[in-house]
Amino acid sequence: MHKLHQYLVIALSILAAIFILQNMQTVAVDILFWQINMPRALLIAFVLVIGILIGLLVRFGVLGIFPSKVT
Repeated sequence: MHKLHQYLVIALSILAAIFILQNMQTVAVDILFWQINMPRALLIAFVLVIGILIGLLVRFGVLGIFPSKVT
């Protein structure tokens, strides 16, 4: 089961990398009062990292949304 999890993470990482590399166009991102121009690949990578961090925070109960069970 551990190996399956490892392979799944590797496969999803490869798919994410391919998706990011195919989106190299520059886009304008509006954040509140600022407008930032950046490659779409960088934007996708940022969103991916933010999602992973939020998932880890929820998983370990740091956000208090789903308290982790201590056994």
